[in-house]
Amino acid sequence: MARKRVPISPVLNDWNAVDSALCEIRECQHSMTELGVERDRRIDSIKEEYAGKLLPFQNRIKCLEADVRAYVDAHRAELAGKSRTLNFGVVGYRLSHKLMLPAGKVAEAIATLKALGRTELVKTTEALDREALKRQPAELLDQIGAYIRPSDEFYYSVDDPKVDV
Repeated sequence: MARKRVPISPVLNDWNAVDSALCEIRECQHSMTELGVERDRRIDSIKEEYAGKLLPFQNRIKCLEADVRAYVDAHRAELAGKSRTLNFGVVGYRLSHKLMLPAGKVAEAIATLKALGRTELVKTTEALDREALKRQPAELLDQIGAYIRPSDEFYYSVDDPKVDV
């Protein structure tokens, strides 16, 4: 037995019903905005409360870190290698490397690397500008294997009611 498509009739019967639905959408959007504002205010107050409770702990950690570092600096000779394992953690030193290049020399360094053929050391990001390509003639789009597919997209916009003054 073949399936038959069941025709679906629209729920809204006339343009007044469509206008009423747009009015209800507008009211729902306003309610969502109000709820969002209330949520943001509550989040902000919780963040302020949390920050106030957090500050003493952060200050104490900074003080203790400075004390631990001062002690380890003073007793560096007692470390087994570069670190020492204790009951509640490890203290020590690790070798780190930082590339130092004055900000004004970045462009010059990039140009020099390109001249030396070392482009793998220079980051480049390439991407299509799709909006600009949409405005190009069809011949260019054909050359790159692209095309523009038009379609009718449904949209609606909700406006404030018109009031005669």
